[in-house]
Amino acid sequence: MPEQIPVRCSILRGGTSRGIFFNGNDVPRSKEQCEAFLLDVFGSPDVREINGLGGATSQTSKAAIIGAPSRPDADIDFSLAQVVVDKPTVDWGGNCGNISSAVGPYAVNMGLVRAVEPVTSVRIHNTNTNKIILSHVPVVGSRAASTGTYMVPGVPFPAARILLEFANPGGSVTGKLLPTGKPKEPITIADGRTFTVSVVDAANPVVFMMADELGVDPAILPKGIDANKDLQDVLEETRCIVAEMLGIVADRKDGTRVSPGLPKVGFVGRPKAYRTTAGMDIAESEIDLTGRLMSVQTPHASYMATGAICTGAAAFIKGTIVEELARPIADRPEPKAIRIAHPYGVMEAVVNADEPTAAPDIRGVAVGRTARHILDGQVWVSTSFFDPTPADAPSWFDAAKPQPGASSDD
Repeated sequence: MPEQIPVRCSILRGGTSRGIFFNGNDVPRSKEQCEAFLLDVFGSPDVREINGLGGATSQTSKAAIIGAPSRPDADIDFSLAQVVVDKPTVDWGGNCGNISSAVGPYAVNMGLVRAVEPVTSVRIHNTNTNKIILSHVPVVGSRAASTGTYMVPGVPFPAARILLEFANPGGSVTGKLLPTGKPKEPITIADGRTFTVSVVDAANPVVFMMADELGVDPAILPKGIDANKDLQDVLEETRCIVAEMLGIVADRKDGTRVSPGLPKVGFVGRPKAYRTTAGMDIAESEIDLTGRLMSVQTPHASYMATGAICTGAAAFIKGTIVEELARPIADRPEPKAIRIAHPYGVMEAVVNADEPTAAPDIRGVAVGRTARHILDGQVWVSTSFFDPTPADAPSWFDAAKPQPGASSDD
């Protein structure tokens, strides 16, 4: 038996993230072996990920496993793995909207769905959240379009616009749009300080906090968050407390170790003019809300797509921090859209709902993204990651899928 074997993989950028894509038939059949395989592929744990394909940030240390659909309303299944850079951990707890935007192009380019010009709609079943994502992919010939004029803040080059709609995103992980049943509530941390939070679950659960209560400028840039250890500690402790409240972890003390990626946490503030990381001046009139998010205990360089989905949903729930601090709907250029100011610019989320209420029917939230199919090739890995299970035996990837027709909304 050879010491190493080649495994097919592709590298794609989706939005402001980059991931390694695998066919579900090619990954190890044991979940434990699959996680060891992914850590090896990415070169983790190592802050540089020098020995693998990882990019040494949470935004560039993600894997996508693509397989045949397990639901009749989907074209493909997609599982997201967040490979933690500095710890031997693979987090399967939630989805990444940016990587999701590359799943449609990957499916088109690899022949997993039939390419139809000018736009191919791909129904993606995200197995992490058991939700359907509709990806509308511009197509030229038999491949996803690679050129266009659409710009995503945080990506320096224009590309074809992909419309990504998260259908019925509420309750992606917890089963409820408002997991605690309250639009906002106080949380007291160990040192006695109390902060107001809104916990909303749409595409991913997010803990929203108020920049004013945290004593920070809502337009602070990532380097400022990196330099503020107290702010980071408060955000992470609050996140872990909510993780315990939601039953994601049994004990808040284990939140960072057991579930470093879920729930997400961040803070928001009223619209405010600011200068982006790239040095661009953004006027207050171009903004409906200022927001910052953390990604696996580090400040996100821009804004998560799933975070934008959740922010859009939160803006339609009366009494949440987001709804109260956002520009009033009547004063926005597009009432159903919310323009979120993040470190690299402004991201828009369009909400398919009637009007803000205490319990709105969020039928979908859409964001515009771009993607690039960068490379197809092989990664050499140890044969030890692959057990001698017969080729026709089901893998953990197949066994972990929900039953056809199942939904976390049930």
